Amino acid sequence: MTLQTVSSLVVPETFSRWLDSRGLIYQLLIDFFGRKPSLSLVAQWSRNRQMSIAAEMTEGGRELKRYLCSQEPGELPKVCEKENLEYKRLMNEGAVGSFVPREAAQLGRSEEFCNVLSDVYASAGIVFKKCSGEADDHIAIELEFMAVLHERMLFNSFSVRSAMELLEIQETFLEEHLLRWTPQFCDRLNAATDSKLYLGLSHMLEEFLPQDLQMLRAWKSSLENSAAAMA
Repeated sequence: MTLQTVSSLVVPETFSRWLDSRGLIYQLLIDFFGRKPSLSLVAQWSRNRQMSIAAEMTEGGRELKRYLCSQEPGELPKVCEKENLEYKRLMNEGAVGSFVPREAAQLGRSEEFCNVLSDVYASAGIVFKKCSGEADDHIAIELEFMAVLHERMLFNSFSVRSAMELLEIQETFLEEHLLRWTPQFCDRLNAATDSKLYLGLSHMLEEFLPQDLQMLRAWKSSLENSAAAMA
C-alpha cells in the first residue's frame, strides 16, 4: 500500500520515509500481537516489499525480516504451527507468570483502568470491533489506536491544524500510555520466550515506539515553524 498525504500537508523529505513506513509497522505489530500467526499472515508479511523497507528502521525489524524471509515455502506450515503454539502460551492471560499483554497488568492497576482507555478512544471518535473480546488496554488495541490515528492524519486531514490535532493525540498517547508500560512488557516477553518471531517483534516494538515519538515531535515542530513563517 502506498501512502499519500493530502495536498494541504507539505511533508519534507526528512519525514516522508517515516510516514510511509510507520503505518505498516504498527499494522505488523497489531497482526502478530493480536492474533495467531497463521500461514497466510506469515506469508503476507514475509513477501511484503514495503515491509522490507520499513523493517530497516530498527534492528528488531531487520531481525524479524531475516527470520520471516529466510523460511523455505515448504517449511512455513511447520514454522507457523510452532509459533502458533507459542502465541497461545504467551498471550493467554496468566499462562506465563507475570507476562500479560495489557497495560493495567503491567502497571499493577485495577480492571477499571480500562474505562480510562475507553474514554480516550471515544474522545477521538474511535470505537473498536473486537473479534476476540480484547480489553481496551491490550497491546494490540493500543497499537491499533495509533494506526487508526496515523491513517486519519494522512488521509483525512484537510489542513495543517487538523493534522496537528491528530498528531498531538498520538504524541500524548505514546507518552501517557504505550511508552509507560511497553518497556516492561518487552523485558518480560524477552525473558519468557526463545521464539525468533516474538523476540523480533519485542525488539522491534521497544526500538520503534521511542523513535516514533521523537519523529512526531520533530514533525510537529516542523509544522509549527512552517505555520509561523506563513503568518
